[in-house]
Amino acid sequence: MFLRLVGLHFVVGLLYVAILGTNPADAIGSMFATFPTAFGFFVTKAWWAIAAFGVLIAVSDRQVLLPRIKPAIYVLIACNLFFLTFTMVKTTLPHVVVFWADPLFAAMDRTLHLGRDPWEWTHGLGDVVPLWLGEWLYMGLWLIPATYFPVFITLFDGDSQRRDRYLWLYLVGWAVLGNLMAQTFMSAGPIFYDRVYDGDRFAALMDTLRTGGVWNTGVAYIQDYLWTAYSTQNLRVGSGISAFPSVHVGMVTVWAFYLGERWKFTIPLGILLVAAFVFFSVHFGWHYAVDGYVSIVVIWAAWFMIRRMQNRHRHAANVALQRNNAVS
Repeated sequence: MFLRLVGLHFVVGLLYVAILGTNPADAIGSMFATFPTAFGFFVTKAWWAIAAFGVLIAVSDRQVLLPRIKPAIYVLIACNLFFLTFTMVKTTLPHVVVFWADPLFAAMDRTLHLGRDPWEWTHGLGDVVPLWLGEWLYMGLWLIPATYFPVFITLFDGDSQRRDRYLWLYLVGWAVLGNLMAQTFMSAGPIFYDRVYDGDRFAALMDTLRTGGVWNTGVAYIQDYLWTAYSTQNLRVGSGISAFPSVHVGMVTVWAFYLGERWKFTIPLGILLVAAFVFFSVHFGWHYAVDGYVSIVVIWAAWFMIRRMQNRHRHAANVALQRNNAVS
């Protein structure tokens, strides 16, 4: 199921960029040309996750793990293909639908947060919130688990229904939030607002980011990376600007549901992680608060519907089995 859906996403993505006049081969070639730089950043920020993954494999039961390695390799390849397609589509979005929704989301944020922009509340905490923690969470903790979550559950989760449920949620978190909904509500986010709309609506935020030390983190590097790709219409690995809804918060919400289902004692940790990502997505200027709120609601709704559908199918299968047993 997962491989078929990733293949479908790839074909649709190729057709999408082709219809818009971009040669898909050129698009893929452009991304591969930037792969060394992106991979270096990837490893620098997420080396710990690679090491932790290796340790998990080393300590796992070999008899249980070995039959899962082959499908996990297929899933690993599929994740890379999926992320390549996602980037190709996301980078193209602003050139199909202009940024239009930022004023709407900025106004909603101010209304929901007592007449102030949410970033004013987060930066009001000052030295209480260490920037290194935000950078580590937002760029280090998130990267590999968000990209390769399906590989983890393929290797380490023997519950087929739960595994299928979270493969679906992975696709919802990336493709539905990051492609479909992003195109419908094109927004650049506070950090790019003034560049896109040629104003000073978030000038105070930008000054605060510079004076508050955020510009000494990887935020400035990623901002320049994304803006250069957007302004030159150059496809790069991981490029693409769209704020609403937040894929970062969406994927962390997927993790939180998974952790809570599998190990109930981790529910407080999951809630804390989601709250932290909402906080830092606003603090660093990447997102409006509503971007994160909507992502949480969408992932919860998808989880609820998928679980309900699975329960119905399981009930129907049990009823059919009972009838067959009664006949025999």
